[in-house]
Amino acid sequence: MAWGELIGLLVMLAALFGGSALLTRRGGLSAAAAPLAALALAELWLLAAGMLGALRPAGLALAALGILGGGLEAALARKKGQRCPLAGALADPAAKLFWALALALAVGLFALRPEFLNFDEYSFWGTAAKLTSETGALYTVCDTGLPWQMTELAALPLASFFFQLFGSFAPWRAIFAADLLLLAAVAAAAGCAKKARLAGPLFLAGLTVPTLVTVAGHTALLNTSWLEFLGDLPAGMLFGGAVAFWLAAKEQGPAARWLTLPVLLLAANVKSNTFVLGLAAAGLVALDAALFAAGEQRGRKALTARLGFAAACLAAPAAQYLLWNNYIAGLVRRNAAAGGMGDTASASLPAVVANGLKLLLGLPAESYFEARRDLFWQYGGALADAFFHRKVSVFGTGAAVAALTLAVFLAAVLLAPGKRARLRAALFAAGSSLCFAGYWLMLWLSYAFLLKDSTPENLASYPRYFASYYSGWLLLALAVLALSCAAAARPVLGRAAALAAGAVFAAALAVGVEPQFTLLGVGGGEYAAVRGELAVAKAAKEAIEPGQKAFLIRQGDEGFSWFLFNQQLCPALVYGAGGATYGAPALVEGMAYSAPYTAEEFAALLEEEQVDCLVVAAIDDIFEESYAALFADGLAAAKGGPALYEKSEAGWAPAASLNGEVTG
Repeated sequence: MAWGELIGLLVMLAALFGGSALLTRRGGLSAAAAPLAALALAELWLLAAGMLGALRPAGLALAALGILGGGLEAALARKKGQRCPLAGALADPAAKLFWALALALAVGLFALRPEFLNFDEYSFWGTAAKLTSETGALYTVCDTGLPWQMTELAALPLASFFFQLFGSFAPWRAIFAADLLLLAAVAAAAGCAKKARLAGPLFLAGLTVPTLVTVAGHTALLNTSWLEFLGDLPAGMLFGGAVAFWLAAKEQGPAARWLTLPVLLLAANVKSNTFVLGLAAAGLVALDAALFAAGEQRGRKALTARLGFAAACLAAPAAQYLLWNNYIAGLVRRNAAAGGMGDTASASLPAVVANGLKLLLGLPAESYFEARRDLFWQYGGALADAFFHRKVSVFGTGAAVAALTLAVFLAAVLLAPGKRARLRAALFAAGSSLCFAGYWLMLWLSYAFLLKDSTPENLASYPRYFASYYSGWLLLALAVLALSCAAAARPVLGRAAALAAGAVFAAALAVGVEPQFTLLGVGGGEYAAVRGELAVAKAAKEAIEPGQKAFLIRQGDEGFSWFLFNQQLCPALVYGAGGATYGAPALVEGMAYSAPYTAEEFAALLEEEQVDCLVVAAIDDIFEESYAALFADGLAAAKGGPALYEKSEAGWAPAASLNGEVTG
């Protein structure tokens, strides 16, 4: 095993621990909330450095600050006879659970070494993380020939970069980074309870949420909620975690409260179509800050300060959105001037929102949107029907998840001591419900006007998109419940409510999810097929000369393998139809994901693209019958296994077996 990968990750985990200790000592944060703030500040620092072209030096500076700064603080505290800040970073029960699970997860993922399994991990998320790690620059400036760099946000690739700083890129370290964001959000929520007897069961409840909202009862497929590198769940959990952070930090002083801003920025910078979740978190924090003063915030001046803080919360995600879009616009202009790829969007987000609201209100809209008026209402009906009838989680339908979430809020309201505390809990319940309506509307507009591969009948990726909100909503409800449990007028009721929450969520996991489909039941067999393809791709990268243009042939592909090879062969560019079965038109007629070319047309295509080599990963009878005459060996090498072919006077000739042996 590559022990350097684990050691490099543990070094950065130690740096994160040192940074958390600094925030606990200097920022007044609770130990449970500090990891989320440290991750948010690291992401913000790396984002700024990446946009300025200094990503790797900024990462090294973070590592030094965390390790040396934490050590220096410990030395100063010892000299003054004060409590060690490193021990202070473990003061809260939820913090102890967080760091113990972080270490266990690091060792467990290192032993399992999971690969990316999801299409989108190869088409964007994993590729962005790999490019960022290997080039030491933001993926937005890397040359891939793909449009996605301009459409997605940077928090998750930068979180991966933080833990890939030392050693070569490894998918399991990217997955660890995503999981740590989930764990930090859970720790912030459970940390609101403070005491171990309350924080323990609530931490357990929060820990089950990612799995519970992504498994619809019994399944024959691996549930990858903790084994994936996608933005949907981190975006959702950080929505709930950001508000939970505010709840934990509010009574800990001005410095702790202002640290909510970078956490809100992190929540708003995960995924373009979940940016609205960052806005929702900012709105809920701003509302609570304006209406409910912290212990020391009394008087007219304090009210002005609270309103200013609320305004800053609302402005922060919007400012980051504008800054990022200006940065992307500059890249688009630069690429267009150089003859590269410009803007590929079909309709701007402001136009979609404005015209969608016009349709909703029965007003005339622009021609593009007016032509889709009937489709808009069809999607609205389909979403409403799916909410009540389509199973999306262990709890059942979206309506069932919403009912459970509101039940947790209700328990928080009933437990809260005094009218003010009950009103505050109720405000979070009502405000988050209103935000759910806004998220619903955003997805409605996306389905009607932005998503290309969806119909009202299938609602593409419906469970995944709604899981983002459901996970964050449940976590937020648990955080509000944690506050009420900690402050309950009768402590025994608080303990009973916390235990009940932990028991309900744990029982749902035990009953609704088969053990082999959880993180603990996963073995290496689930990765056998993709590891086989990765081995071929890595062999191809070793065989291809720098600067060569490669063309992928893998019959039966629907795009997954094409993106996998593109990810592995970067910076070499993989040409081809983006995943297709090549063949003579008569042989592939009516076949999905086909590329119909005669032999002459196929040869002309390769010539036009100025292809230097062919990565022949898999062929079939269709390909052999259509194009064998173009190959010097009649495809004999390819029939024996994956092979690399290069130009020769006699046609495309075998150059290397992609098992590592030279064939010609």
